[in-house]
Amino acid sequence: MPDERRMTVIVVPNDRDNTRTFELTYRRLRRLGVGAGVTAFVLLMMAGSWFWLAGQAARVPGLRTEVRELRRDRVQMQQLSKQLQEISTEYAKVRGMLGADSMALPRVEDAGSAAPAADTASGDSAGEGDPATAASRASLPRRWPLAARGYVTRGQRRTRGGLHPGMDIAVASGSRILASGSGVVSEVGEDSVYGRYVRIAHPGGYESLYAHASELLVRARQRVPAGEVIALSGSTGVSSAPHLHFEIRRNGQPVDPVTMIHNPNTQ
Repeated sequence: MPDERRMTVIVVPNDRDNTRTFELTYRRLRRLGVGAGVTAFVLLMMAGSWFWLAGQAARVPGLRTEVRELRRDRVQMQQLSKQLQEISTEYAKVRGMLGADSMALPRVEDAGSAAPAADTASGDSAGEGDPATAASRASLPRRWPLAARGYVTRGQRRTRGGLHPGMDIAVASGSRILASGSGVVSEVGEDSVYGRYVRIAHPGGYESLYAHASELLVRARQRVPAGEVIALSGSTGVSSAPHLHFEIRRNGQPVDPVTMIHNPNTQ
């Protein structure tokens, strides 16, 4: 049975005029209380949602900054990855030079038994002077054999394939190769291992050899002063990257170039 109890509410103004009376049943009061509670809960949820949204909105500038930084970091990572790939490629080339370029280079023989000269120039009057005069103008190979500094990737040492008789100097293709000492060009030619090469005779039984050239600029029996451009560097013969293979021999025996030439990279 519904609760029909009633409550009388009297509203008396300060001036005691227009007094009002309201009668409310207990059931209606309960309904009003439930409605007020629901309304208060909804308002509280709305207020909480507003504060949450306001907090998220306040984070937007910081998130945008983080996004920009992440994008910048991604670009830097891509650049670093590209540089690392380039370094890995260059390192692979250097490893190739260290391991395969000159593992079993043939011994330089006399001019008559070696590979045929590219240009003998039998009528070169500049190379057919008095031997004593030629010897007096010659000098030992002591200069750095390149116009560029280059980078020594391998020196004279013994390997599983035998003795590496000279020095490998990594340098850009087309770099100028210089005569390490003045003398007479005893041979120019091309070999399956050395590629294009130049051999210069110096006094005291010394010879210098320059291999893997891309272009030869001198002729056999031509006199060359120290520092003369005799060829351009390359990667001919057994070579995986542009470099100069430089040798010094005395009476046919290898001499460590380090003991004779000055390396500008060790200053």
